Amino acid sequence: MDKEPTYWTLEEQDLFEKYLLDKMDAQERADFESLLQSDSNLNTKFLEFKGLFRAIEEDGLRSKLNDFHKHLEDDAQSKPLHTTSYGLLFRVAAAIALLIALGGIWYFYIPNSNERLFNAYFTPDPGLPTVMGNSDNYDFYEAMVDYKQGNYKTALQKWENLWPQKMDNDTINYFLGAAYLANDEPSKAIPYFDRVLGSTQPSFQSEAAFYKGLAYLKSNEVEAALKSLEQTSDEKGKELAKKLKD
Repeated sequence: MDKEPTYWTLEEQDLFEKYLLDKMDAQERADFESLLQSDSNLNTKFLEFKGLFRAIEEDGLRSKLNDFHKHLEDDAQSKPLHTTSYGLLFRVAAAIALLIALGGIWYFYIPNSNERLFNAYFTPDPGLPTVMGNSDNYDFYEAMVDYKQGNYKTALQKWENLWPQKMDNDTINYFLGAAYLANDEPSKAIPYFDRVLGSTQPSFQSEAAFYKGLAYLKSNEVEAALKSLEQTSDEKGKELAKKLKD
């Protein structure tokens, strides 16, 4: 069993914030995502940090994050963590103390089982090679560059502008769905995946079924997620479907 992570170092906090604030270039993002896949402890730390970061961001309290980190680090130096269970108890107590200090904002992030599965199986579609020479598809591939750099909102704006003229195009429908899901908007992603799955063309069918299943899982609609995952030939999708059945 993997060792329970303790808290974030300053270096990890800086790295996580840089990723979440879209301050990495394409190569840095790719290297970081590869590191998360190979290091389960770091991935767990990142997911914990991401949850608290989003909660603080939503409440306009991101400035308190450094104080939270310092509080954890100072206490950890004076009271070493001897066991995994004590380490977990310490982090919970520290988080509750922070919430009280912030004026009774009783928000505590604990991912449910569906969210943990989503985080374990979701990685954004890597996108298509960008061929900028074809003037007919220049706007599409310009948006693809944004997508591959993690600038999902920009890519979505550009593809949405193209969509009225290409609404039956499987490629643009698929990547609109992929971009919405990567941008944490699963309910907006599903209709685009449906358009791909309703097409008679075979392109992106398996991928759309897999990501549609993940979108439903992100929305806590397990039965719909399972139904979609059973349509994919993707091995990760089949594995996830089995876990949802267990």
